[in-house]
Amino acid sequence: MSATRQRLARFALAGVVLPVWLLGGSLVFGALRPGYAPLRDAISELGERGAPNALVWNIGGFGIVALLYGLYAIALRAGFGSGWLFRLAVLQAIFIAAGASLDCDPGCPPVPQTTTMLGHMIVGLAYFAITTVLPLVAWQTFRRLPEWRPYARPSLAVGVLLVALFFIGPTLGQDRVGVWQRVVLVIAYAWQIAVAVHLRALLGRAPVDVGRSPDQFAAETPKAAVPGG
Repeated sequence: MSATRQRLARFALAGVVLPVWLLGGSLVFGALRPGYAPLRDAISELGERGAPNALVWNIGGFGIVALLYGLYAIALRAGFGSGWLFRLAVLQAIFIAAGASLDCDPGCPPVPQTTTMLGHMIVGLAYFAITTVLPLVAWQTFRRLPEWRPYARPSLAVGVLLVALFFIGPTLGQDRVGVWQRVVLVIAYAWQIAVAVHLRALLGRAPVDVGRSPDQFAAETPKAAVPGG
């Protein structure tokens, strides 16, 4: 395996690390903050204005996640070209980074009191919107690629579920924001981890030409061994 292929394969693992970093880190920081309830409070409240360790969370939590998204996007580009899977991952990185720099008001109220809170709300909603539709975009790509076809139907099912949860969220009330966020992210990240692991396997043994189209990738890459496939 060449050095470039090894590096790209490692970049794919960023898609595995970032869910653990974000969800695990939010639990640790939440435990360190008196009165914080993960099933009630939004993850963004860990970095709200005036919160203990807010700067540490915004840089070491959201900031690191944005960096990991960037690395994962590079791996996606190597595997699928510069199409929508790559572009959406880049947008996820941008919106997470923007959310870190635009801290929310104390309590992250549903009605913004400041322009920074309004900005945080916009980029936060955009991040969750992309996260929910990403499996549907992937389904369109996966069903055309032999080595990804076993992942197509599961991606469709996950995408439909996430979109439904996205529209259900506003009806749950402010005191259930935390549980809604974490349910959505656990489902989305479980799917992402499965994709990242398979992408790493393909990048680790296939010739890599960054920027290839999905059709070129399908023609050049041997079919992966998928359990049950």
